[in-house]
Formats: sequence, structure tokens, C-alpha cells
Amino acid sequence: MNKPVVLITGASSGIGAACAHALIDTCRLILVARRQERLESLCSELGDGATCIAADLSNREQRASLIEQAHACYDQLDVLINNAGVFSMAATEAVEQDGVDAMFELNVTAPMMLTKQAIPLLRASNQGQVINISSIAAVSDFAECGAYCASKAALEAWSRCLREELRADKIRVSVIAPGATVTEIWGPEPAFDLSKMAKAEDVAAAVASCIHMPLSASVDKLTIMPPGGAF
Repeated sequence: MNKPVVLITGASSGIGAACAHALIDTCRLILVARRQERLESLCSELGDGATCIAADLSNREQRASLIEQAHACYDQLDVLINNAGVFSMAATEAVEQDGVDAMFELNVTAPMMLTKQAIPLLRASNQGQVINISSIAAVSDFAECGAYCASKAALEAWSRCLREELRADKIRVSVIAPGATVTEIWGPEPAFDLSKMAKAEDVAAAVASCIHMPLSASVDKLTIMPPGGAF
């Protein structure tokens, strides 16, 4: 049996890169990110079984051709992992329209449009699956994170609707909602204690478990927290 073909967005670092490492032995990977040099370095590190496509998913023109490019790599697509996203903090009184628009474009619209394009390919697979990387922010109250929390809540609401739409096609839809996780999202001088956070590899292990779960079962939502809980 051929290894499943998995497309991972936001794959050049953090949770996306960790997913690539977790899946390389059991899947064929298409890695997507905007930072081409880092993406190519990761593909080289992973070796055979990984290919990369440099694309900025906030750019509608680049996004529009991505699934077609991905299909050309292996002539199939079995799993789409919508991981690319952006995070920023600002009180509602200080938010800028452009920042809110950019956050929803990448965190909500991009996954939705990529999934729309991928559905015919996932329908043709006997193991089609969409995995959306969300956050506990979708159901939490964090001051100065209103736009980000709202974008992740929207992602999860759409995921629930998508799951119902695709049940008849036997395409599984899973949401992975990490708590605070060690990634570049916190910047070069983090204001939080990284030692209290979950690791990207922990989230990647959860993603891999969803993919390799028997087809007779599906994970609707999985929350991954550091042992000490939220902080």
C-alpha cells in the first residue's frame, strides 16, 4: 500500500516542521511555507519522501494554484494539515484594521480556500482527512488577544460545519488545539516562561496519531496542554 500523501502548511518551523519530522517515515510529504530557504533546508534534512513548495498563503494568487501544484507532486492527496497561521497581541482599543484582516486571511480564509480546492482529491482517497491546527485561544479569554482568539474560534466553527458536510464522503475532519507551545511565535525575547510550555513535538505526535488512527474512528478535537496547564 502506498504511503499517504500529506500536505503541511506553515512547515518551515514550529509545529509544521515538527509534524514533518514525525511523519516522514510513514507518509510522503508536501511541505509549504513562505520562507523558501528554510523550507528547502528542511526538505534536504528529511531526504526522500519530502518535497517543498514555497508559497505565501496570505497571497490569494499563490494560494489559488497550491493544491494543483501539490497534486502534481505525487498525483494524489490524502491529508491536508492547515497549520500556517499568524499571532499578534493588541488590546481592542489599539488594534489596526490591516492587522485584523491579515490575521483572518491566514488563520481562517486560507484554510477554508485550500480545503475547498483539496476536497475533490480527498474524496478520491480512501483515507481523506483535514487536520486544522487551532489553539485553546478559541475557547479561552485572553486579554489583548481578541483578534487571535476570534480567528481561532472561527476556524473551529468552520471545522465543525465542514465535518458534517464531508461525513458522507468519509473524509475525516480533526481539530488539534494546543495550549502554549514552544515555537517562534513568541519572538526572540519571550515574555513568557518557555519551560512551562508544551513542545512542538508533542503537538506533532497528536497529529500523527490522528492520521494513523484506524479508518473506523475519527478524532473530532484534541486539546494538547503542558502538564502544568494554562498560564
